[in-house]
Amino acid sequence: MKRILSVLLFSALCLMPANGQQRVYVSPSGSSIGNALEKARNLPGKDTVYIHIAPGTYFLDEPITLTCADERPMVFEGDPDGMPVISGGYRISGWEVTPEGWWKTHVPEVAKYGQVFQQLFVNGERATLARTPDKGLFDVIGQVEQTPVETGGRGEGYGYYIQRYSTDPENLAGLKSVNDGNWSASNLKENDMRILLFQAWDNTYKNVDYVDPDSGFVYIHGPKLHNMYSRHNRFLLENYKGGLNAPGEWFLERSGTLTYIPREGEDPATAEVFAPGLKNLIVIKGEEGKKVSGKFFRNLSFRHTAYILPNSGTTPYQAASHLDGTVNIDYAEGIVLENCEIKHTGNYALACNHVSDCRVEHSLLYDLGGGGAKIDNSQGVQVVNSIIRKGGQVFPSGVGVLIRESSRTKILHNEICDLGYTGVSVGWVWGYGKSLSFENEIGWNHIHHLGWGNLDDMGGVYTLGIQPGTTVHDNVIHDVYSHDYGGWGLYTDEGSSQIVMENNLVYACKCGGFHQHYGEDNIIRNNILAWGTWQLLQWSRIEDHRSFTFERNIVLSDGFPLLGRQDTWEKGRADFVSNCFWDITDKDPDFDGLSLQEFRKLRDPKTIVADPLFKDPLHGDFTFKSLKTARKIGFKPFDYSKAGVMGDSAWKEKAKMKPGELEEFVRVVLESESAHPRYYDQD
Repeated sequence: MKRILSVLLFSALCLMPANGQQRVYVSPSGSSIGNALEKARNLPGKDTVYIHIAPGTYFLDEPITLTCADERPMVFEGDPDGMPVISGGYRISGWEVTPEGWWKTHVPEVAKYGQVFQQLFVNGERATLARTPDKGLFDVIGQVEQTPVETGGRGEGYGYYIQRYSTDPENLAGLKSVNDGNWSASNLKENDMRILLFQAWDNTYKNVDYVDPDSGFVYIHGPKLHNMYSRHNRFLLENYKGGLNAPGEWFLERSGTLTYIPREGEDPATAEVFAPGLKNLIVIKGEEGKKVSGKFFRNLSFRHTAYILPNSGTTPYQAASHLDGTVNIDYAEGIVLENCEIKHTGNYALACNHVSDCRVEHSLLYDLGGGGAKIDNSQGVQVVNSIIRKGGQVFPSGVGVLIRESSRTKILHNEICDLGYTGVSVGWVWGYGKSLSFENEIGWNHIHHLGWGNLDDMGGVYTLGIQPGTTVHDNVIHDVYSHDYGGWGLYTDEGSSQIVMENNLVYACKCGGFHQHYGEDNIIRNNILAWGTWQLLQWSRIEDHRSFTFERNIVLSDGFPLLGRQDTWEKGRADFVSNCFWDITDKDPDFDGLSLQEFRKLRDPKTIVADPLFKDPLHGDFTFKSLKTARKIGFKPFDYSKAGVMGDSAWKEKAKMKPGELEEFVRVVLESESAHPRYYDQD
């Protein structure tokens, strides 16, 4: 009886009057978080109410939802030393081991209610939905698109299209041993096979209508596909039983039978396996003119959210911008996430729309279906001292931080890495049209290991449109590796204007440290740009105004071109002032067909070619042995060691990628390039 009373006292939802604060307590053995919220709403007064969540795992049946009716400040907090887990999933258990060592169980809700899931998490890691190929992608060697239904006068892009992708039949040879090679509509329906297309900077998911392994044809249907016709297209096939053949892969049959091939060391008796059920865990939804305000979340771990592909599939969305967030905030102000985790998602970790003065600080966003934070039509949002790692797990085009039509955003001191596409994207107006983006600050971030050789047209920091007052400074950006074109460090794309990029260290980016497509009056100043495979600098379009000022930068090459696109360097309008160029393999570098004297005469009489005297740049040490060269161009040394997260050693250690992940990235680069910077050959 005493034990029952003690549990009830702890889990009761009660008012604590100390210091005038109102407190509600909840534990896994007591009432739910939803009930705790209702009790908090019914407390008297308008003072801040604290909802203390004890260590443990809480499974939600529906998102924690806050609206305009929740007027009083609320603090949801857990124990920092025993962070409670708030899960949108459910446990999978009852495993049996098959003769080949695979695990099988039955999920009755699948056959009974049609409750499918398309992600699975095992022992804190995302499992791989059965796919072909097991690693890498197949090349598309031909595409055909036909319109069998009239568009009804609505114009190109409407109506019903049949698309046929072709690949080398060898790629599909393994399908001949599955279903006796019969991939008719009935067999595909049982398997629910999908295609994931990689189209330059976008992705498309579609259900497969028919496969002909002998010819290498894959058929799908739907609206006209953006970027369908491209030499950069590649694909994989997933979600079919015949693709189940590698450790870490899984497949769910319509009957409810779930099969998983365990990784080394995994034990079905102790494995923690979760399937996601909810797509959002926190929903904060205000109204235009009436925002939700004053909600704080501390020391909480949000996990296991779902993405379910619509029956019609998805068309391409740059930066996976169609996704919402595990934490989804609309029309709000003063929302804070502090020392939280958002892990194992099917979507973005956080999505903000029409919010102001909200902050994410000292938080881990990890293993993300899309990207980290998506910020739309907002002002004063801050993402500070946080870790955004391993994004793009469902939609590879997800971005670390996506900022669209927003102002006074601050993205400071973050670790942003291991993503399939861009690190930070800011702006979102193509060309010189009216933009709501201004005074955004991207500073002291460590942005690295992007692309993984899968998509194109990306940047460590990528900008769009006119953005007066926007600054990109004191970041360390490296290892940006695209499939084909467009793996840049600093990338001012269409119409990027009035942006200052300074004091950035950028190195080992496939297509260069800086690229301006087109824009006006950007300032690129006091940066170190090193080790590009295609070139170090690129400038794509000639316009009748000053495109940018390039001043007091150090550009360092390892035998690769300093400049790309000679016509722009010769004819475009830009100001070059006191820059240093150096090629460690050639003391007389080629300025894309121009000699040093010709380049000085054409662009910058104060350009110098000299060793910048870094200590060990091939091993990532860009500190100076001597400032002799730097002083000649007025270069001001900056402390790039300040980039990345701040705090204790444990927090900084958590920000690091694993050695195996780093080795895999280098393997991708070395296998893809016949020629590569010496940087990737280093021990």
